[in-house]
Amino acid sequence: MHRTNRRSLRELGPAVIAWAALVLLFWRAITWLAATALVREQVGHAAVVLTFGLLFLLRDRPGGNPLELRFDRRAVQFYLGAVVSAGLAALLHEPLLMLCGLGFLAGAVLLFVLGDEVFRPALGFGLAFTGFTALSILFPFADWPLRVLAGKMAGWFLGLLGNPAQFGFTGEPLRLVLVSGGRPFEVAAECNGFGIISGCVLLALLLVFSRRLRVVDKLMILVLAPLLGLISNALRIFLIVLLAPMAGDHYAIMHEAVGVALFFGTLAFVWWLVAGLPERVR
Repeated sequence: MHRTNRRSLRELGPAVIAWAALVLLFWRAITWLAATALVREQVGHAAVVLTFGLLFLLRDRPGGNPLELRFDRRAVQFYLGAVVSAGLAALLHEPLLMLCGLGFLAGAVLLFVLGDEVFRPALGFGLAFTGFTALSILFPFADWPLRVLAGKMAGWFLGLLGNPAQFGFTGEPLRLVLVSGGRPFEVAAECNGFGIISGCVLLALLLVFSRRLRVVDKLMILVLAPLLGLISNALRIFLIVLLAPMAGDHYAIMHEAVGVALFFGTLAFVWWLVAGLPERVR
């Protein structure tokens, strides 16, 4: 125990230099990602899901020092993966390689801080962080298609109850409106479901690659995750429209309560699904 701690202290100087160099290499990508998460609420939600998912995953970490703070074999491999990816991205002018580099960077940080024993969570975290970056880029392109899809699905749910809804565009700037019972409901950017869909995808990536699951089980969860997020968001709109006449002056409270309940309920369901899958013996 004491020998490990002394070794960490001796390596602290070179490690600080190594991390400072990597931060400089990825500085523009890191600052852009942080700014996007702060400005785009749904992207910020995905970042929170990823962070808390990792913390819960690591809460029962067996043995070892609380903090390793050293470059063991796998930490070095992930570090080099980040450097090579960033170098190739600059050389080939290929932004997708920078996404891979950010994933390696996230995994390297986890392995450096907690050691090789968290290799699988680090692998899952690295892949999920790459997914988070990719989703942050896709957000502007996904906004309107997701809004339209969510509105149509919510309208279909209402139709099943014999409460047909009208759906269309109006106004300037353009707004997407769902009309039910003579009452209009705007399907705004906050209703596009990007937060819950991306949260489900990132949590699924984090969990399935943190466990020894069969390939078919991993693929099943990764396909189900965005579908569950999409359905959850449509159900949220459906329930808000359905409960609005009863909410009265408490509409805002009802709106938030339904959203929060479905957001965390869907994430918990994804976690439960993955937890119930058997791990491979080898």
